[in-house]
Amino acid sequence: MNENFYLNLKEVDSLYSIANNKFYKEAPKDWFVVVSDVVGSTKAIEQGKYKEVNMVGALSIISILNINKSLDLPFVFGGDGSFLLIPKSIYKESIQALQAVKKIAKDSYFLDLRVGIISIEEVYKKHKQIHVAKYRVSKDFTQALIKGGGLDLCDELLKSSEKYLIKDEIDSNFKLDISGLECRWEAIKTPREENLSILIKAYDENYYEKILEDLDEILGNNTLRHPIINENLKLSFNNKDLNVESSIYAKNGILKFLISTKFKLINILGEYLMKNKISLWGGYKNRIIQTADTEKFDDMLRMVVATSFTQTKELEKYLEKEFMKKNLLYGIHKSDSSLMTCLIFQRHGKHIHFVDGSNGGYANASKNLKNSIKNNQK
Repeated sequence: MNENFYLNLKEVDSLYSIANNKFYKEAPKDWFVVVSDVVGSTKAIEQGKYKEVNMVGALSIISILNINKSLDLPFVFGGDGSFLLIPKSIYKESIQALQAVKKIAKDSYFLDLRVGIISIEEVYKKHKQIHVAKYRVSKDFTQALIKGGGLDLCDELLKSSEKYLIKDEIDSNFKLDISGLECRWEAIKTPREENLSILIKAYDENYYEKILEDLDEILGNNTLRHPIINENLKLSFNNKDLNVESSIYAKNGILKFLISTKFKLINILGEYLMKNKISLWGGYKNRIIQTADTEKFDDMLRMVVATSFTQTKELEKYLEKEFMKKNLLYGIHKSDSSLMTCLIFQRHGKHIHFVDGSNGGYANASKNLKNSIKNNQK
């Protein structure tokens, strides 16, 4: 069945495989691409709403994944939005879920979420491709690798035409399921001198392997450059942090306070269990690190890494040199910490932790990438 298209993909165990065509399969033409992004995310981030922007991006993913939990669906979290590939069997429910998320974004965070669904068959007719591979990051976490230019096309179509925007009204009988979505950690201090949110788009896809080799040389391997370490993972007891999640469930200030208080009590228990290494909780923080999506690929490399100031300068010099040689385009955003939004499917099993740089991360890196594209076209 093509519903199991992604489930049945052979897994690769290295990001170096992103240029190896033998691991990719063409997405079924009767599937669809769900595209979402926060309109005016740069302005929202300037107003301090970067956690809210990340939460909305994660909501658009979990709302779809929970429609049919037996399905395995490829998706990419981009900080201020997302891409998902879905089969026809959940098309109608996906529209309802996305309309509900759009309403949450507006009512809870005063954010405008732009959402569209585009047929993969139409993407192919416009001479772009959507090829998918599955990368096994750890025993509890796989992520999709997607190439072929189809996602870029879908993003362009969504922003240039109202034809693809979802318009159906919310069915009063539809029940939105966002169970598993959590956001209860403090901003995670960088283990080095700073964090970088990096976007790199090569002109030739075969060049990515060399880019990854060069990054390893400059920054160390993905373990050494990982932006999260055990001792910097701290549960939050700050109302402002916890209100980002509680705002989904309540508009009333008193109810919001009560829900945030419940989260604090849960965090007290979690902190006790982890500190005293009770049962499987002793390894919980390590599981988080192993299931963090700090490095991924969707026709560009997306990375959140920890660096020293010296490494950052060396990296910027390298990327600018490669840009001038017309080998790649890039965008970088610097911060002192990471933000994490969590999808917990099994408390001691399958996790996904979306990681972005604080103060705008990928959204600001994307802005810088677009500026480099403009400069390159002059």
